[in-house]
Amino acid sequence: MGFLSHALLIVIIFILPELVIAITMPHRRFNLNLLFYVRTAVYIAVFYINYFVIIDHTLVSDMSKRRILRFVLLNLLVLAVGLTICELISFHTFGSHPRHRPPKVEPTIWQGIIRMSGFILRDAVMIILTIALSVALRLSAKWKDIRQQQRELLSEQRATELDNLKSQLNPHFLFNTLNTIYALIAVDSDKAQKAVHQLSGLLRYMLYEDTGKVPLEKECRFIEDYVSLMRLRMANRLTEVSINTGAHSEAMIPALLFIPLVENAFKYGSTATDDTPVSINIYTEGDELVCSTRNAFTPPAEDSAPARNSGIGLANLRRRISLIYGHRASLLAKADGNIFTATLKIPL
Repeated sequence: MGFLSHALLIVIIFILPELVIAITMPHRRFNLNLLFYVRTAVYIAVFYINYFVIIDHTLVSDMSKRRILRFVLLNLLVLAVGLTICELISFHTFGSHPRHRPPKVEPTIWQGIIRMSGFILRDAVMIILTIALSVALRLSAKWKDIRQQQRELLSEQRATELDNLKSQLNPHFLFNTLNTIYALIAVDSDKAQKAVHQLSGLLRYMLYEDTGKVPLEKECRFIEDYVSLMRLRMANRLTEVSINTGAHSEAMIPALLFIPLVENAFKYGSTATDDTPVSINIYTEGDELVCSTRNAFTPPAEDSAPARNSGIGLANLRRRISLIYGHRASLLAKADGNIFTATLKIPL
Protein backbone atom coordinates (compact mmCIF):
# COMPACT_ATOMS: atom_id res chain seq x y z
CA MET A 1 0.00 0.00 0.00
CA GLY A 2 1.53 3.29 -1.12
CA PHE A 3 1.85 6.64 0.60
CA LEU A 4 -1.31 8.07 -0.99
CA SER A 5 -3.32 5.05 0.14
CA HIS A 6 -2.10 5.48 3.72
CA ALA A 7 -2.84 9.21 3.61
CA LEU A 8 -6.35 8.56 2.30
CA LEU A 9 -6.91 5.97 5.00
CA ILE A 10 -5.89 8.38 7.76
CA VAL A 11 -8.19 11.08 6.39
CA ILE A 12 -11.10 8.63 6.34
CA ILE A 13 -10.41 7.52 9.88
CA PHE A 14 -10.27 11.13 11.05
CA ILE A 15 -13.44 12.24 9.30
CA LEU A 16 -15.72 9.19 9.49
CA PRO A 17 -16.12 9.02 13.30
CA GLU A 18 -17.03 12.70 13.54
CA LEU A 19 -19.51 12.32 10.70
CA VAL A 20 -21.14 9.40 12.50
CA ILE A 21 -21.38 11.46 15.68
CA ALA A 22 -22.81 14.43 13.78
CA ILE A 23 -25.50 12.21 12.22
CA THR A 24 -26.47 10.38 15.40
CA MET A 25 -26.26 13.47 17.64
CA PRO A 26 -27.58 16.39 15.54
CA HIS A 27 -27.77 18.68 18.60
CA ARG A 28 -23.96 18.50 18.93
CA ARG A 29 -22.01 21.11 17.01
CA PHE A 30 -19.37 19.93 14.53
CA ASN A 31 -16.44 20.90 16.70
CA LEU A 32 -13.15 19.02 16.46
CA ASN A 33 -10.94 19.28 19.53
CA LEU A 34 -7.76 17.74 20.88
CA LEU A 35 -9.60 14.90 22.62
CA PHE A 36 -11.19 13.88 19.32
CA TYR A 37 -7.78 13.71 17.66
CA VAL A 38 -6.50 11.54 20.50
CA ARG A 39 -9.40 9.12 20.05
CA THR A 40 -8.79 9.05 16.31
CA ALA A 41 -5.13 8.34 16.98
CA VAL A 42 -6.29 5.20 18.81
CA TYR A 43 -7.97 3.96 15.63
CA ILE A 44 -4.85 4.69 13.60
CA ALA A 45 -2.69 2.89 16.18
CA VAL A 46 -5.01 -0.15 16.05
CA PHE A 47 -4.75 -0.19 12.26
CA TYR A 48 -0.95 -0.02 12.07
CA ILE A 49 -0.33 -2.37 15.01
CA ASN A 50 -2.27 -4.95 13.03
CA TYR A 51 -0.87 -3.95 9.64
CA PHE A 52 2.82 -4.10 10.58
CA VAL A 53 2.95 -6.41 13.63
CA ILE A 54 0.05 -8.72 14.45
CA ILE A 55 -0.90 -9.85 10.94
CA ASP A 56 2.71 -10.46 9.89
CA HIS A 57 3.31 -12.67 12.94
CA THR A 58 0.03 -14.60 12.71
CA LEU A 59 -1.93 -14.76 9.44
CA VAL A 60 0.75 -14.11 6.81
CA SER A 61 2.99 -17.14 7.39
CA ASP A 62 0.14 -19.66 7.51
CA MET A 63 -3.55 -19.85 8.42
CA SER A 64 -3.40 -22.63 10.99
CA LYS A 65 -5.93 -22.71 13.83
CA ARG A 66 -3.19 -21.88 16.32
CA ARG A 67 -2.16 -18.72 14.48
CA ILE A 68 -5.76 -17.62 13.94
CA LEU A 69 -6.41 -18.05 17.67
CA ARG A 70 -3.31 -16.00 18.45
CA PHE A 71 -4.55 -13.30 16.06
CA VAL A 72 -7.96 -13.22 17.78
CA LEU A 73 -6.48 -13.09 21.31
CA LEU A 74 -4.05 -10.31 20.41
CA ASN A 75 -6.82 -8.27 18.85
CA LEU A 76 -9.09 -8.83 21.84
CA LEU A 77 -6.31 -7.29 23.92
CA VAL A 78 -5.99 -4.43 21.42
CA LEU A 79 -9.78 -3.97 21.51
CA ALA A 80 -9.84 -3.86 25.32
CA VAL A 81 -7.02 -1.31 25.52
CA GLY A 82 -8.50 0.77 22.70
CA LEU A 83 -11.98 0.79 24.27
CA THR A 84 -10.56 1.79 27.64
CA ILE A 85 -8.75 4.76 26.13
CA CYS A 86 -11.75 5.76 24.00
CA GLU A 87 -14.21 5.59 26.89
CA LEU A 88 -11.93 7.63 29.13
CA ILE A 89 -11.82 10.23 26.34
CA SER A 90 -15.59 10.03 25.86
CA PHE A 91 -16.20 10.49 29.59
CA HIS A 92 -13.87 13.46 29.65
CA THR A 93 -15.45 14.94 26.51
CA PHE A 94 -19.12 14.43 27.28
CA GLY A 95 -19.01 14.18 31.04
CA SER A 96 -16.88 17.03 32.28
CA HIS A 97 -17.62 19.77 29.72
CA PRO A 98 -21.02 21.43 30.21
CA ARG A 99 -21.14 22.65 26.63
CA HIS A 100 -21.43 19.04 25.43
CA ARG A 101 -24.46 18.33 27.60
CA PRO A 102 -27.91 18.95 26.16
CA PRO A 103 -29.94 21.38 28.31
CA LYS A 104 -31.98 18.73 30.10
CA VAL A 105 -32.36 17.40 33.58
CA GLU A 106 -29.71 15.11 35.02
CA PRO A 107 -29.98 11.64 33.45
CA THR A 108 -30.94 8.67 35.56
CA ILE A 109 -28.49 5.82 36.24
CA TRP A 110 -30.11 3.67 33.53
CA GLN A 111 -29.99 6.52 31.04
CA GLY A 112 -26.31 6.97 31.84
CA ILE A 113 -25.67 3.26 31.37
CA ILE A 114 -27.52 3.25 28.03
CA ARG A 115 -25.63 6.33 26.93
CA MET A 116 -22.28 4.84 27.92
CA SER A 117 -23.20 1.56 26.25
CA GLY A 118 -23.86 3.49 23.04
CA PHE A 119 -20.40 5.05 23.24
CA ILE A 120 -18.82 1.65 23.90
CA LEU A 121 -20.72 0.01 21.05
CA ARG A 122 -19.78 2.82 18.67
CA ASP A 123 -16.08 2.67 19.54
CA ALA A 124 -16.05 -1.15 19.51
CA VAL A 125 -17.56 -1.20 16.02
CA MET A 126 -15.03 1.39 14.82
CA ILE A 127 -12.10 -0.58 16.24
CA ILE A 128 -13.37 -3.90 14.80
CA LEU A 129 -13.90 -2.27 11.39
CA THR A 130 -10.39 -0.81 11.61
CA ILE A 131 -8.97 -4.28 12.36
CA ALA A 132 -10.94 -5.80 9.48
CA LEU A 133 -9.73 -3.09 7.10
CA SER A 134 -6.15 -3.67 8.21
CA VAL A 135 -6.46 -7.42 7.62
CA ALA A 136 -8.01 -6.93 4.18
CA LEU A 137 -5.38 -4.48 2.99
CA ARG A 138 -2.39 -6.34 4.46
CA LEU A 139 -3.40 -9.77 3.18
CA SER A 140 -4.26 -8.41 -0.26
CA ALA A 141 -0.85 -6.72 -0.43
CA LYS A 142 0.88 -9.93 0.67
CA TRP A 143 -1.16 -11.96 -1.82
CA LYS A 144 -0.13 -9.56 -4.57
CA ASP A 145 3.54 -9.87 -3.55
CA ILE A 146 3.31 -13.66 -3.49
CA ARG A 147 1.70 -13.73 -6.95
CA GLN A 148 4.42 -11.43 -8.28
CA GLN A 149 7.13 -13.66 -6.79
CA GLN A 150 5.47 -16.72 -8.31
CA ARG A 151 5.34 -15.04 -11.72
CA GLU A 152 9.01 -14.05 -11.46
CA LEU A 153 9.98 -17.57 -10.35
CA LEU A 154 7.98 -19.13 -13.19
CA SER A 155 9.57 -16.72 -15.67
CA GLU A 156 13.05 -17.60 -14.39
CA GLN A 157 12.26 -21.32 -14.59
CA ARG A 158 10.99 -20.95 -18.15
CA ALA A 159 14.04 -18.92 -19.15
CA THR A 160 16.34 -21.52 -17.60
CA GLU A 161 14.55 -24.38 -19.35
CA LEU A 162 14.66 -22.54 -22.69
CA ASP A 163 18.39 -21.98 -22.24
CA ASN A 164 18.84 -25.67 -21.48
CA LEU A 165 16.88 -26.60 -24.61
CA LYS A 166 19.03 -24.25 -26.69
CA SER A 167 22.20 -25.69 -25.18
CA GLN A 168 21.03 -29.13 -26.32
CA LEU A 169 20.08 -27.79 -29.76
CA ASN A 170 23.46 -26.20 -30.56
CA PRO A 171 25.62 -29.32 -30.06
CA HIS A 172 22.97 -31.36 -31.89
CA PHE A 173 23.15 -28.97 -34.84
CA LEU A 174 26.95 -28.93 -34.80
CA PHE A 175 27.14 -32.73 -34.62
CA ASN A 176 24.90 -33.17 -37.67
CA THR A 177 26.74 -30.51 -39.67
CA LEU A 178 30.17 -31.93 -38.86
CA ASN A 179 28.94 -35.31 -40.04
CA THR A 180 28.05 -33.68 -43.35
CA ILE A 181 31.49 -32.09 -43.70
CA TYR A 182 33.19 -35.36 -42.72
CA ALA A 183 31.34 -37.13 -45.53
CA LEU A 184 32.42 -34.43 -48.01
CA ILE A 185 36.11 -34.67 -47.13
CA ALA A 186 36.35 -38.15 -48.60
CA VAL A 187 34.41 -37.16 -51.74
CA ASP A 188 35.39 -33.59 -52.62
CA SER A 189 37.91 -31.65 -50.55
CA ASP A 190 37.06 -28.36 -52.28
CA LYS A 191 33.41 -28.71 -51.30
CA ALA A 192 34.50 -29.66 -47.81
CA GLN A 193 36.47 -26.41 -47.50
CA LYS A 194 33.46 -24.44 -48.74
CA ALA A 195 31.30 -26.27 -46.23
CA VAL A 196 33.64 -25.32 -43.37
CA HIS A 197 33.41 -21.68 -44.45
CA GLN A 198 29.61 -21.86 -44.54
CA LEU A 199 29.55 -23.59 -41.17
CA SER A 200 31.57 -20.75 -39.63
CA GLY A 201 28.90 -18.31 -40.85
CA LEU A 202 26.14 -20.44 -39.35
CA LEU A 203 27.93 -20.73 -36.03
CA ARG A 204 28.50 -16.97 -35.99
CA TYR A 205 24.74 -16.50 -36.30
CA MET A 206 24.04 -19.01 -33.55
CA LEU A 207 26.56 -17.47 -31.16
CA TYR A 208 26.05 -13.76 -31.77
CA GLU A 209 22.56 -13.37 -33.21
CA ASP A 210 20.73 -15.72 -30.88
CA THR A 211 19.42 -13.05 -28.50
CA GLY A 212 16.03 -14.57 -27.82
CA LYS A 213 14.10 -13.23 -30.80
CA VAL A 214 15.28 -12.25 -34.28
CA PRO A 215 13.61 -10.82 -37.38
CA LEU A 216 11.89 -13.47 -39.49
CA GLU A 217 13.91 -12.39 -42.54
CA LYS A 218 17.20 -13.09 -40.76
CA GLU A 219 16.01 -16.49 -39.54
CA CYS A 220 14.92 -17.42 -43.08
CA ARG A 221 18.33 -16.36 -44.42
CA PHE A 222 19.92 -18.69 -41.87
CA ILE A 223 17.73 -21.54 -43.12
CA GLU A 224 18.74 -20.82 -46.71
CA ASP A 225 22.43 -20.89 -45.75
CA TYR A 226 21.95 -24.19 -43.96
CA VAL A 227 20.12 -25.66 -46.96
CA SER A 228 22.97 -24.50 -49.20
CA LEU A 229 25.41 -26.38 -46.97
CA MET A 230 23.28 -29.53 -47.06
CA ARG A 231 23.07 -29.39 -50.84
CA LEU A 232 26.84 -29.81 -51.00
CA ARG A 233 26.39 -33.17 -49.37
CA MET A 234 23.21 -34.21 -51.19
CA ALA A 235 24.15 -33.21 -54.73
CA ASN A 236 22.31 -36.21 -56.11
CA ARG A 237 19.01 -35.50 -54.34
CA LEU A 238 16.59 -32.74 -55.26
CA THR A 239 15.87 -30.15 -52.58
CA GLU A 240 12.83 -27.90 -52.82
CA VAL A 241 12.81 -24.73 -50.72
CA SER A 242 10.03 -22.17 -50.75
CA ILE A 243 10.09 -19.14 -48.43
CA ASN A 244 7.34 -16.54 -48.68
CA THR A 245 6.83 -14.37 -45.62
CA GLY A 246 4.92 -11.61 -47.38
CA ALA A 247 4.76 -8.40 -45.38
CA HIS A 248 5.94 -10.10 -42.18
CA SER A 249 9.68 -10.18 -42.87
CA GLU A 250 10.35 -7.91 -39.87
CA ALA A 251 8.22 -9.94 -37.46
CA MET A 252 10.18 -11.12 -34.43
CA ILE A 253 10.33 -14.86 -33.80
CA PRO A 254 12.41 -17.07 -31.49
CA ALA A 255 15.86 -17.73 -32.94
CA LEU A 256 16.64 -21.19 -34.37
CA LEU A 257 13.01 -22.22 -34.20
CA PHE A 258 12.83 -23.94 -37.62
CA ILE A 259 16.23 -25.62 -37.68
CA PRO A 260 15.16 -28.87 -35.89
CA LEU A 261 12.57 -29.55 -38.62
CA VAL A 262 15.02 -28.72 -41.41
CA GLU A 263 17.76 -30.82 -39.80
CA ASN A 264 15.46 -33.82 -39.49
CA ALA A 265 14.34 -33.50 -43.10
CA PHE A 266 17.93 -33.67 -44.36
CA LYS A 267 19.09 -36.23 -41.81
CA TYR A 268 16.48 -38.83 -42.74
CA GLY A 269 15.90 -37.69 -46.31
CA SER A 270 19.55 -38.22 -47.20
CA THR A 271 19.42 -41.90 -46.25
CA ALA A 272 16.11 -42.72 -47.94
CA THR A 273 16.20 -45.29 -50.73
CA ASP A 274 13.82 -43.49 -53.14
CA ASP A 275 14.27 -40.19 -54.95
CA THR A 276 11.63 -38.17 -53.10
CA PRO A 277 12.96 -34.61 -52.76
CA VAL A 278 13.45 -32.89 -49.44
CA SER A 279 10.79 -30.18 -49.32
CA ILE A 280 10.89 -27.12 -47.03
CA ASN A 281 8.13 -24.49 -47.08
CA ILE A 282 7.95 -21.39 -44.89
CA TYR A 283 4.94 -19.15 -45.42
CA THR A 284 2.26 -17.12 -43.69
CA GLU A 285 -1.32 -18.30 -43.33
CA GLY A 286 -3.59 -15.61 -41.94
CA ASP A 287 -2.07 -14.49 -38.66
CA GLU A 288 0.12 -17.60 -38.36
CA LEU A 289 3.60 -18.48 -39.59
CA VAL A 290 3.95 -22.01 -40.94
CA CYS A 291 7.08 -24.11 -41.45
CA SER A 292 6.39 -27.38 -43.23
CA THR A 293 8.90 -30.08 -44.17
CA ARG A 294 8.48 -33.28 -46.18
CA ASN A 295 11.03 -36.01 -46.77
CA ALA A 296 11.35 -39.68 -47.46
CA PHE A 297 12.82 -41.99 -44.85
CA THR A 298 13.70 -45.62 -44.42
CA PRO A 299 11.56 -47.18 -41.67
CA PRO A 300 13.72 -49.00 -39.11
CA ALA A 301 13.56 -52.75 -38.96
CA GLU A 302 11.29 -54.16 -36.28
CA ASP A 303 14.15 -55.90 -34.46
CA SER A 304 16.51 -52.87 -34.56
CA ALA A 305 17.09 -50.81 -31.43
CA PRO A 306 16.18 -47.12 -31.74
CA ALA A 307 19.02 -44.63 -31.76
CA ARG A 308 19.74 -43.01 -28.46
CA ASN A 309 19.22 -39.46 -29.74
CA SER A 310 16.35 -40.31 -32.08
CA GLY A 311 13.75 -37.57 -32.03
CA ILE A 312 15.59 -35.29 -29.60
CA GLY A 313 15.21 -32.33 -31.98
CA LEU A 314 11.43 -32.62 -32.28
CA ALA A 315 11.01 -33.31 -28.57
CA ASN A 316 12.98 -30.19 -27.68
CA LEU A 317 11.05 -28.17 -30.25
CA ARG A 318 7.70 -29.26 -28.80
CA ARG A 319 8.79 -28.27 -25.32
CA ARG A 320 10.23 -24.98 -26.53
CA ILE A 321 7.09 -23.79 -28.36
CA SER A 322 5.02 -24.91 -25.39
CA LEU A 323 7.05 -22.67 -23.07
CA ILE A 324 6.99 -19.71 -25.45
CA TYR A 325 3.49 -19.87 -26.98
CA GLY A 326 1.51 -22.30 -24.86
CA HIS A 327 -1.55 -23.58 -26.77
CA ARG A 328 -1.25 -20.89 -29.44
CA ALA A 329 1.36 -22.91 -31.36
CA SER A 330 1.23 -26.44 -32.74
CA LEU A 331 3.60 -29.04 -34.13
CA LEU A 332 2.18 -31.93 -36.13
CA ALA A 333 4.45 -34.75 -37.30
CA LYS A 334 3.31 -37.91 -39.04
CA ALA A 335 4.64 -40.72 -41.19
CA ASP A 336 2.67 -42.06 -44.15
CA GLY A 337 4.46 -45.11 -45.53
CA ASN A 338 7.99 -43.93 -46.18
CA ILE A 339 7.07 -40.20 -46.30
CA PHE A 340 7.47 -38.07 -43.18
CA THR A 341 5.86 -34.64 -42.86
CA ALA A 342 6.14 -32.08 -40.06
CA THR A 343 4.23 -28.81 -39.76
CA LEU A 344 4.97 -26.10 -37.22
CA LYS A 345 2.51 -23.20 -36.75
CA ILE A 346 3.19 -20.20 -34.53
CA PRO A 347 1.25 -16.96 -34.09
CA LEU A 348 2.67 -13.80 -35.62
